[in-house]
Amino acid sequence: MSMRLTDQRGFTLAELMVASVISMMILGGAVMMTSQVQQSFRRQIEDSAGEQEGRYALEWVSRLIRAAGNNPYALPLVPGGTSACPVAGTAYAWLIMDPDGDAINDDVRLQTDSNPPDGLVGGPSLGGLCNQANEDVTVSFDPVTNSITFLDNNLGGGATIRTDAVINNLEFVFKDVARQPTANAANVVYVETQVTVRTRMIDPSTGLPATRLLTQEVRVRGRNY
Repeated sequence: MSMRLTDQRGFTLAELMVASVISMMILGGAVMMTSQVQQSFRRQIEDSAGEQEGRYALEWVSRLIRAAGNNPYALPLVPGGTSACPVAGTAYAWLIMDPDGDAINDDVRLQTDSNPPDGLVGGPSLGGLCNQANEDVTVSFDPVTNSITFLDNNLGGGATIRTDAVINNLEFVFKDVARQPTANAANVVYVETQVTVRTRMIDPSTGLPATRLLTQEVRVRGRNY
């Protein structure tokens, strides 16, 4: 039995339009899901990078704090003891809270006789060399660059940036032997460093970078504490 061409039916225009719409919906959903997965993966990478930078900062700052007041030659505490570095008459304070005096504990100055341990803080008084690195340093938060900076007060120059621009805040909590906050530097036995890190990804729900607080408490091991 032969079949005529008029018996062959194709898709109607309405059927083609329905099929096209369904295909576009499926493809659109697949593209949207892929984009969401990619954004989630990128956010996880950014969060991990920010946390890693924060933990690096905690470890680095904690090492400096532990060494504060290292004094094998029993240099006298204030009043009565001064160093020639970075300038003549610098008092042995070992740990100075809020060195810039702005009433915000986002910086700390630390002194130690450790590089080398020779009874001098910063260097010999003869000629005012002040060439012993890391014996009088200031660690600070820079809100302009969103980073933690380091200044060697003996070597001079400007503060240098030591972290990526992912630091949202830095705060030091100074505690006594009972782990209670204290405003007296002479009573400080423990220092808790709080670093708030942020990612470069913007949280769509808030329009702000996501943040995370990291903390670490260390005991000041200097011999005067």
